[in-house]
Amino acid sequence: MKGPLAITLAILGALLALGVSYYAFFVQREHRTETAAPLEPETLLLATASGTVEVANPDGAWRPAPPGYKLTARERIRTGDDGTAELRAADGSMVKLLGGTEARVDELRRELKRLHLGAGMVEADVRDDPNRVFEVAFDEGAARTRGAAFTASSNGDGTAAVAARRGEVILSARGKEVVIRSGQFSRVLPGAPPETPQPVPASLFLRVEWPPPTSTRSRLAVSGQTVPGARVKIGGKWVHVDARGHYRAEFDEPDGVHELHVRATDVGGHLVDEKSPRIIVDTKTDFKIHPLKWK
Repeated sequence: MKGPLAITLAILGALLALGVSYYAFFVQREHRTETAAPLEPETLLLATASGTVEVANPDGAWRPAPPGYKLTARERIRTGDDGTAELRAADGSMVKLLGGTEARVDELRRELKRLHLGAGMVEADVRDDPNRVFEVAFDEGAARTRGAAFTASSNGDGTAAVAARRGEVILSARGKEVVIRSGQFSRVLPGAPPETPQPVPASLFLRVEWPPPTSTRSRLAVSGQTVPGARVKIGGKWVHVDARGHYRAEFDEPDGVHELHVRATDVGGHLVDEKSPRIIVDTKTDFKIHPLKWK
């Protein structure tokens, strides 16, 4: 009995050793290979760029950004008055920064992407996905969606506006949320919760106060009013619009005849252009009336 039993035990021991060796060299090694593969970090690709487009690290200097550049979390991006930049996420969602816009990438994960809009305007087209959230944050509040096309603006001073073209966008501030549906818009004013969503107006209000038709100074001023959340561009430069829609800009013009241009736009897609009457700047001619000197 001892002979056959010893042989059986030897065979079992050999089979056990073979199984342990197989697991150690094949199964365990294969398992380690699978878990060791690092995940690719989420990025936002600068798909297209025109005019001035720059990026910067959180504490770094601004530098030009060419198409193909990949933004990572905490990086900043800005466009000049003449620039636009289109960002594309891995799922195909797109965000377009319009002229004079500055933003920061706050979160960049598969399930959440958050872009902080410092000042300016963005157009977003977010793929429908119940498992992913895209958010545009402002100084006071945020707009988020799981699938929508919308436009958002911020004046960088607590005023923001959002309009939806497709899907639904949730706008939140001061502990209150409203749902903006396709064809609607809402605003957040400094220190206030979101306004009740309303249909996008049929037009955009713009009032302009031009300089006098003749000026002996090269320094000219243009002011006026539009709706809160709208943007105004004077002489090719975007200017600040306050919470009541007021704006004002001063600039220098050389001697000569000038026509000034003001453009306003809003999240509803409206565009209004105004052109001034002829303005003559003459800093050399003496327009004072001098008393006659009798001989």
